[in-house]
Amino acid sequence: MSVTVAATGDSLFVADFPPEYEKIRGSLDGFLAGCDLKLTNLETNLSDFGSFANAYSGGTWLNTEKELFPYLESFGFDFYGTANNHCMDYSYAGLLSTVDFLEKRGVAHAGTGRSLAEAEAPAVIKLKDGRTAAVFAVDASAESPSAAGEGSRVFAARPGVNRLRHETVYRVSGEDLACLRRIAAASGVNARREGEIAAGFMLPDRDGTFVFGETAFTSDADIPLSRSDERDLSRLTGLFRRAKEKNDLVFLLVHCHDEEGYSPADPPEYLKEFCRAAVDSGCDAVFGGGEHSLRGMEIYRGKPIFYSLGDFIYQGMRVPYLPPDFMRKYGVDPDAPAEEGLRARSKGGKIGLQTNEKNYLTVLPRITYGDRGEVEDITLMPVKLGFGTGNEKLDGLPVFAEGGEGEKIFRSFRDLSAPFGTLLQLEDGLVKVSL
Repeated sequence: MSVTVAATGDSLFVADFPPEYEKIRGSLDGFLAGCDLKLTNLETNLSDFGSFANAYSGGTWLNTEKELFPYLESFGFDFYGTANNHCMDYSYAGLLSTVDFLEKRGVAHAGTGRSLAEAEAPAVIKLKDGRTAAVFAVDASAESPSAAGEGSRVFAARPGVNRLRHETVYRVSGEDLACLRRIAAASGVNARREGEIAAGFMLPDRDGTFVFGETAFTSDADIPLSRSDERDLSRLTGLFRRAKEKNDLVFLLVHCHDEEGYSPADPPEYLKEFCRAAVDSGCDAVFGGGEHSLRGMEIYRGKPIFYSLGDFIYQGMRVPYLPPDFMRKYGVDPDAPAEEGLRARSKGGKIGLQTNEKNYLTVLPRITYGDRGEVEDITLMPVKLGFGTGNEKLDGLPVFAEGGEGEKIFRSFRDLSAPFGTLLQLEDGLVKVSL
């Protein structure tokens, strides 16, 4: 018996759905209804604003009041990934409120927890034919203090996110590297760093690199521009292998905002390294998010890797409240409506993520697996989110992109996937992946 799995991009969900949305979502709901396992990334916290806002956030402090959760549930998701760069926007209280709420509701989730052991553990879901699927969620973009930690004989475990650390190096010429060393020596920008290295509080620079301030540079062409932290890579791939030994299917949601160079369309080398290692270790598909636009897909060893599915819901302009840290940054009264702060940041709607239509276009994958876990079919629905609809309550909500709009999404995704050797074709409004 075959099973079908669907996964979305980020559900940045903070507000209700208007009644008129019910009239236009039917095709999308029908596509999802035919799936045995439906996954999404919950890119928000679930609380009633009962805790303080953290000193840092994922860019905009995100939180959704618990009474609104049924709107998101209406899509029929079986799993909610919570590993993303917003999970600590409201510190430990906000993170734990989310975990507690999902547990009490009996909803499968993974990616954050009261300890590293909880955060890294997969959700195990029983499928219709008796097989089981283990689903992991990993984040690569949260601030360092967001990381969950293990306990010891003396110390309690630390709540947080299942985090993939990584290193980034910028390549310059030998001449430019020598210039950076001269500037550092003349300016004293590295004086504190050098003192802490000498005292043992920091580790020395890696061979072949020079850290200027907090940024590493190299002139060595053999040093990768980015790479996963060896400790996390080993830890996570070990978890995937063990999950595959116990379960029939294993899936991974990974959240990453980094890019290679200046183009958001280019996934960083460490992300490609990690996703391929995940497949090597037993994952049957990898679903990327974080980047607020599509990236290409790769068929690696017969398994699909989606480097970014962009957004599935994008209600970033409907955030109800924002902390004083945000409002004062943009010269707005801390007690003013959040809308004023968001308008100030976007310079009156002229700049920002919400002004780029690319951030409102995605695909919805549906993957069919056979009895032995082999991929039998991959079909993608082109999806558009409300963009400039004139009704702010419809903006950011997904519907099936038909006709010319669907063709535009197909062409974009085809071109993004071409460098990975992935072949796509459009059939009756849906995208078919050549296996």
